[in-house]
Amino acid sequence: MMGFMSGISNWRLLTTAMIWGSASVCALAQIELKPAQQIHLPVPSSRGSYALFSTLDMDSRQHFSMRVAPDQSLLVLDSDTSGKWPLVRLQKWWTDAPVTDVLDVPGWSGVNAKHLDRIHVDVQITPDGRYAVAFAGAVWMGKSDFLLFAPMGYVARKPDTIVTVIDLEKWKIVNSVHTVATADGQISGVRVVNDKWIVLDFSLGRSPVGHLLYRYDSKLISIPDLHHGPECVSDRPFRGSPFLSLNAVNAAPAERHNDAVCQNILHPTGVSSVAALETLIDRGQDVLPEGVQQSSHDLQDTEDDYFRDWGSFPYYLFYYENPPFESSSHRWYGLYGSQEHDFYDLAIFDAEGRRLKTQTVHHLLCGDSLLEKRGAACGCRVVDASELENDLLAHCRTQNGDYDGMVRREWLSVLHTDDLSVAGFIDLPTKAHHETLEAITQGDGRDYVVTLESGEALRVYAIPGRP
Repeated sequence: MMGFMSGISNWRLLTTAMIWGSASVCALAQIELKPAQQIHLPVPSSRGSYALFSTLDMDSRQHFSMRVAPDQSLLVLDSDTSGKWPLVRLQKWWTDAPVTDVLDVPGWSGVNAKHLDRIHVDVQITPDGRYAVAFAGAVWMGKSDFLLFAPMGYVARKPDTIVTVIDLEKWKIVNSVHTVATADGQISGVRVVNDKWIVLDFSLGRSPVGHLLYRYDSKLISIPDLHHGPECVSDRPFRGSPFLSLNAVNAAPAERHNDAVCQNILHPTGVSSVAALETLIDRGQDVLPEGVQQSSHDLQDTEDDYFRDWGSFPYYLFYYENPPFESSSHRWYGLYGSQEHDFYDLAIFDAEGRRLKTQTVHHLLCGDSLLEKRGAACGCRVVDASELENDLLAHCRTQNGDYDGMVRREWLSVLHTDDLSVAGFIDLPTKAHHETLEAITQGDGRDYVVTLESGEALRVYAIPGRP
């Protein structure tokens, strides 16, 4: 009899588990967002590789950029080994009749691929939406980069970036220049800083005036004609591991000197300091306010380690705690480890770093058992936010090892920031070297998520309202 009762109990447990499992699957299906539009960009599906031997990292389909213009059109810049890089503009992308325009801009071709180490693709837009600037960067191998030895007589080419200005109203190229012709140093960063100026940052190597200082030559070039403007040489403290960096006290004299001698470029760019200009060039955002930085134990000492190489291929590096995001209204959104194990706390700060809200997130991020793959490292980071509808977009990943193994699952999560209610999630492909860019943008007065895969497949997801 006891055995019979035990069998009934086990059957009930199994039945209950099946019911709860089905309920979980149903709940997950209800909040998974499906694309409202799928648009294939009018670009070749095969655009060649920049490697002499086939390697996925140098496939041109892995190197592309996407930006949202002030008029809500989307701009996509794709690399192409033909040397003609397609710039695609999509208007009315949320409708059944999207409008696309294509313009070929100068880029690097397969002829330039010999000993090429990496390329950089970016398109930026002036705040007034009048011009776009395409950046096609290339870095060739130095002698020390070869596995055994460099070819006899090898002389490495200097890094070079092709800067091209496009008039968006007339949809034509205004001007184009190579940065290698404008300075003696090696180009290390480029940024559209306002409607009038682009800043080019050139590395000149170690500074002769002090230990752990590096010299940079910052040059302004005008938009749209790309004429030379003011420039300034600064000696900047090395930023990286705290064991190899100047502390704040020792770095302060050099930073004060930089700010004093570089007023000719700080004033026209509207930036407060050379350190802030460096941050703007590298990350496209402001310096972390102290209140935001102090919220992260890791960022207090190694802030720059987290940001290094952001915006270059690969497009993202993941850890459990990732850099906070600054919105267009200068609010900061960060995900930090919660006292509730495995979950994140979402913290929102104003422009000065004052904490506005903190709340533990139990759904759609790490810790959500419906999404997270157990036995794998999990990390999420905020990638976009919209104050129009109080929507936030986070990119999450689970992968083997210490964030360096095989990707187990990858997804986007959409939350409403005013009440932390769930909007939905989007599953992403987990194939190796399959890159996706994503953003929140507005169309017809409402928020959408757009994703771009391999520079050619655009998907549009409508963000649902609150229940």
